[in-house]
Amino acid sequence: MTRLWPLMVMLCAAGCAPPSSSTSSSSSSSSSSGGQEDAGIPDAGETCDPAEVRPLEFVDNSLQWGLRAEDVRGNRLAAVDLDEDGYPDLIISGMRVHARTSFTADAGPSAFFQRVLMNRAKPSGTGRHFVEATEDSGLFAIRGGPPELGRSVNLSVFADFNNDGHLDAFTGTYVDPNAPTTDPGDRSEVLWGDGTGHFALGDPLPGEMQGVNPVSSATFTDHDLDGNLDVYVGNWYASYGYSYAGVQNRLLLGTGNQTFTDGTTAALLTTTNAGFNDYTNHRPTYGVTACDVNGDGAGDLLVSAYGRQLNQFWLHTFDTYYEIGIQSGYASDDNEDFTDNEYYKCHCAITGQCTAATPRLQCGATSNWDRTTYEKKWRLGGNTFTSVCADFNNDGRMDIYNAEIHHWWTGENSDSSGLLLQGDEVDGLPHFMRPDPMLTGLTIPRPGVDWNEGGLMTAAADFDHDGRLDIITAFSDYPDQFGLLYHQKDDGNFEEVGAAAGLHHPCLSGLAIADFDRDGDLDVLAGSGTARDCAAIWTQGNEVHFYENRRGQDANSLQLVLEGGAGTNRSAIGARVTAQVGELRVTREVQGGHGHFGMQHDLVVDIGLGSRCSADVTVRWPNAAHTEQTFTHLTPKTRWRLVEGQADPVAVP
Repeated sequence: MTRLWPLMVMLCAAGCAPPSSSTSSSSSSSSSSGGQEDAGIPDAGETCDPAEVRPLEFVDNSLQWGLRAEDVRGNRLAAVDLDEDGYPDLIISGMRVHARTSFTADAGPSAFFQRVLMNRAKPSGTGRHFVEATEDSGLFAIRGGPPELGRSVNLSVFADFNNDGHLDAFTGTYVDPNAPTTDPGDRSEVLWGDGTGHFALGDPLPGEMQGVNPVSSATFTDHDLDGNLDVYVGNWYASYGYSYAGVQNRLLLGTGNQTFTDGTTAALLTTTNAGFNDYTNHRPTYGVTACDVNGDGAGDLLVSAYGRQLNQFWLHTFDTYYEIGIQSGYASDDNEDFTDNEYYKCHCAITGQCTAATPRLQCGATSNWDRTTYEKKWRLGGNTFTSVCADFNNDGRMDIYNAEIHHWWTGENSDSSGLLLQGDEVDGLPHFMRPDPMLTGLTIPRPGVDWNEGGLMTAAADFDHDGRLDIITAFSDYPDQFGLLYHQKDDGNFEEVGAAAGLHHPCLSGLAIADFDRDGDLDVLAGSGTARDCAAIWTQGNEVHFYENRRGQDANSLQLVLEGGAGTNRSAIGARVTAQVGELRVTREVQGGHGHFGMQHDLVVDIGLGSRCSADVTVRWPNAAHTEQTFTHLTPKTRWRLVEGQADPVAVP
């Protein structure tokens, strides 16, 4: 191997530098690469030392980035480039219900429940930091209200709604049906961006969106593939603690002229107030995710349901949807044995109506086990907060990882956080398998007898750029909870490396992933949970921490900025990107917002190449024609802009 070293260095010198547009071309035909080998550009997949995949290492650089605990707090995070300078900014939406931010001078930024922090170069010229821009952004302006107050907002997700080249915003407001006297009247809103980090309120959202909606999540899709993005909005319980019913989730159709219409009924996405036993009821939704699960070019919708109710999988069929959660295996795992639930054991011990193991709880005098409810299939699922949809095993099919809260007393029938791998279709429908976490390495610590698994958020990213997706999951709200970082190994299994990598953030609650410093790898912004036992750890509140990736840049990677053309949404949300990386066939999908309270990561597509010099990339654009383009010999250490219909990629400075 040592004799090959000088040759590999020369190849890298010739082939790893960014080529001009004349040496990187785009076409649906492989013949477009003719003549490039003569230009000295290596074939896709050729090794290119000294790039090397190294063990993950993160460093907490929060203070360097201006994230002081006394100033910046929150754990509903989004990372997108608001002012189009190529650097992702940070948007924090508040946890507090019905809480407005005061912009008066005596309040100060530390009292803000919502934040916009712009990613700027430091005045010294060395390094970057986040700069306060909340009030100036207009993102939280109140409709007809006093300018010194900021609107109550609990989630923010971003995309280009009107295809003018600038990111717009959907801001979701959780209105608590149980607290009408404190409702300030704020509702979910769309705002139009101008590309400089400033936003203006659009028209009010239609119909039922002006009612009392406990909005918990939002995701973007182009439902009808007309080139205008639509928003699918998730709602939680109609009356938490008093009813099992959720509130109807809604599909808002973008018209392209800065307005939206309600397309829920026409798309056959309606559910009911009752219908529990036939699985047609509104679910208490904690997360929604748009993803083309079956690869047909049309986005499907995943609903993460709370209260051990069943998740929903809305399969896109022509211009409507068909719910296949149970048939696909996404609704819940197949364990419906409730007899290890501690409250069921108490019920048996108290009433003598059944036989069960000795309860580990201290049972009361009367049973609170409701046999008409707790023994039904619709209540034998999980507490699903987030579903991330991605191709984890590089087989070209989209898989799912669910973040779940699971308590010791519910028994094993309640679902744990875990991986769902898509297998062959069953009866023509997508179907998921749930591999044993003891075999895959995706185990979750269960300290003590009275353990809890507090899975809230989860995301997929190739942090070490080896071509295989890793998984980060936010566990919080209970004792001994940390963010768990599962690194995918060469054999396709995982190992938890959070502590070794410096990313064992206690009570992790809130995630945003992006290359904030533009050094070529993905960094992590982490929120901190303060519920229950976590409040003793984060005594200053929901601190936001910046974890800088120190090793992903050592390997090669592609960063792709996609721009849709005529008939395609400009943000290219829903685009599917495939790249041949050595023996790996890597698949990525551009997604806009997902999961619990709409976390959002940078829209730039990141593909790890390891030590390889280049890759050919095929983009299937999200339009009615499912147009495909292939861009050949894209080299690493460069951010490429791929524009639909343009043959040549453009290197982004």
